[in-house]
Amino acid sequence: MALDMEKMKKIRESLKPIPLPEHDGVCYPSFLPFREKGAEQTLKDITNFQSRDTDIMICTYAKSGTHWINEITSMLIRKTAELDNINKATTMLETISDFSVTDILPSPRLLNTHCQFQYLPKKHIEHRSKIIHMIRNPKDTCASFYHHSRKDNIFLSFFGTWNEFFDLWMSAKCAYGSWYTYEKEIEQAEKDYPGMIFTCSYEKMKKDPKTEIRKLADFLEVQCTDKLIEDIAKATSFENMRENKIDFSKAVDGITHIYRKGIVGDWKNHFTVAQNEQFDAQYADEFQDSSYKSMFDLKLCTIK
Repeated sequence: MALDMEKMKKIRESLKPIPLPEHDGVCYPSFLPFREKGAEQTLKDITNFQSRDTDIMICTYAKSGTHWINEITSMLIRKTAELDNINKATTMLETISDFSVTDILPSPRLLNTHCQFQYLPKKHIEHRSKIIHMIRNPKDTCASFYHHSRKDNIFLSFFGTWNEFFDLWMSAKCAYGSWYTYEKEIEQAEKDYPGMIFTCSYEKMKKDPKTEIRKLADFLEVQCTDKLIEDIAKATSFENMRENKIDFSKAVDGITHIYRKGIVGDWKNHFTVAQNEQFDAQYADEFQDSSYKSMFDLKLCTIK
């Protein structure tokens, strides 16, 4: 499944930005399957994916720390603090045109997607196979997604300003749609399928990675020494991942848009006071009753 950097660069150079594919009111990045088959068929293919009962699925809204939690999980499965030579992008369901390429992957396969819970492989749910879900302060998620969209414009077709992207986010017209819909679906699934989903917080993982990695290891039923947990925490630091991890986003110009800052509170460098108030009002309306609110501090940083 490996793609080298030169091959990825050629693929990108052969493509042009197109309007984001859409299905049921939600837009998606124009990855190859969406270009070839359309959004509806691509999503059907994902739901019909032949999942193994040992598969592990990383489920996150875009820019919530997916590469990070994917690497941590990979290390726990392999019981090593060495960076995996497989890149998350090659095991992302919505980017794979022919799922037969996943047949060669040894079990347990580590897969990932940003698609809503309703589109996860039906067999994965039937098997009650493990799902790892990372949630991040939506203000930081929004700011990070803006920068990603600006850089990855072949697949996200965005060439606008921060203010324009903020409006897309607020109206759920950015790729993958509403953050609230995504997170509320996962939260409901946790109630419907007890024990199947492990939810962790980007902010808590930043603050105390060893404790959070230990919790994840327990969920995966992986026996780990304290030394291995400590080594994994160091190996998956933002600095080490940015410096040493295979990163296809560098195929454009050698600059990453996957590992930009990796900090908590960067949203305060983007939001105006008016935007912050607008965001807080929508958050209070959409997320008031969610138990996930305790996973992060929405007002961790103030705008001056």
